[in-house]
Amino acid sequence: MKKHTTLVFLILFTTCALAQQEGGWVVTSSPDGVRYDDVFFINKNVGWTAGGYNGKVHKTTDGGLTWQISGPAGNTQYLRSIEFMDENIGLCGSFAGIGKAASLYRTTDGGQTWTNIADQVPAVEGFCGLAKASENVIYGVGVWSEPAYVIKSTDKGLNWTFKDMSAYASSLIDAYFFDADHGFVTGSKSAEVDGQMTVTGGVILYTEDGGETWTEKFHTDHVSDRVWKIQTPDNKHFYGSIEADLGSTTRMLRSEDAGQTWEMVTVDNNYYYIQMIGFIDSLRGWTGGNETLFETKDGGNSWAQIPLGSTYNRFFKINEELAFMTGRKVYKFERDVITGVGDPKPYDPIHSITVSPNPTQAKAEVRITFGNPTMAHVNVFSVAGQFIRRIYDGPVVAGEKILELDLTAQAPQPYLIVVNTNEGMIRTRLIKR
Repeated sequence: MKKHTTLVFLILFTTCALAQQEGGWVVTSSPDGVRYDDVFFINKNVGWTAGGYNGKVHKTTDGGLTWQISGPAGNTQYLRSIEFMDENIGLCGSFAGIGKAASLYRTTDGGQTWTNIADQVPAVEGFCGLAKASENVIYGVGVWSEPAYVIKSTDKGLNWTFKDMSAYASSLIDAYFFDADHGFVTGSKSAEVDGQMTVTGGVILYTEDGGETWTEKFHTDHVSDRVWKIQTPDNKHFYGSIEADLGSTTRMLRSEDAGQTWEMVTVDNNYYYIQMIGFIDSLRGWTGGNETLFETKDGGNSWAQIPLGSTYNRFFKINEELAFMTGRKVYKFERDVITGVGDPKPYDPIHSITVSPNPTQAKAEVRITFGNPTMAHVNVFSVAGQFIRRIYDGPVVAGEKILELDLTAQAPQPYLIVVNTNEGMIRTRLIKR
């Protein structure tokens, strides 16, 4: 009897130990938002978020237990990216609005006050990603909605240089640097198709000379792909997320040689919209988008859906035991959490789309209701993946926008109308008889 009890105890102890080692996600006390776009922690306790269209930075000093608004005062733009050089000096970038240039805010007091220094940077459409490269050097990239450019500061964000990246890419979204000279940027390439420019695939670029020249390391060669995020847990294993307007499968990118060669990996045999990717180590990682979060425990060879929240965009690793992720809330991964706590609220997109008549003989009216000001691309594809045309490209105000779509010259078949915005993607199907 004693041996049996001991065996049961050992099994239970081992099971609990493994569960604790695996860890889980919890929802922090961050206020509800449409989407927190970015997060940066200087240590396990002190961090900041870029709050999307609500135009606020939130700061925590207790590892996400509580959050306080940290400015910038008077900002009404969509805050996209945030990065700190140290506990005091940080940068936060926005997207441009209608009639307004994009803002680049800088703080020297840990986020208590922010100054807009965008006049020190050539006018750009926005700051999609910021990446600290060394003690003094930081890079910025833009923008998902095109065009492509890299900005660079060698004095902690006081002064900046600008590089037009149109020779390498049509949009840039994220960046990662090993040091001041070596690093990656990610985005997409475009080409002219039937007289119109369309995204022809996601791209990863690499520099060895501080951004002076760039080498293409990978191109997905899939219409509408963007390499949305790049992340590494150890500077050897690298991962890239693929945002796609359409497709038959869900895919990601993986490298095991510090990003010098890449392979495309299938996450799911069905299509899901993806933006975020992050790994806590070389085996355990997550990728997700509007409504769906996938988890792998074998380095990306197999994936399973897990319930948590929605609108995932940025993963930030603190150490082997702790990480954060942004979405509708800010989510926290802890190794010593046995059972994670999900976010009970369902995904609620800020924008919506309807088409009528549907089916149609030739023409249709596309009605898009925008929940807040944003940047929008509205593209039409055949369900087979052929790009048909772009029917809108530019900033929009909150409210309803009506677009006319003429498919007279197109074959009778189903079509997809895809709306990309700062907040993510929505789409609907239209049938031409």
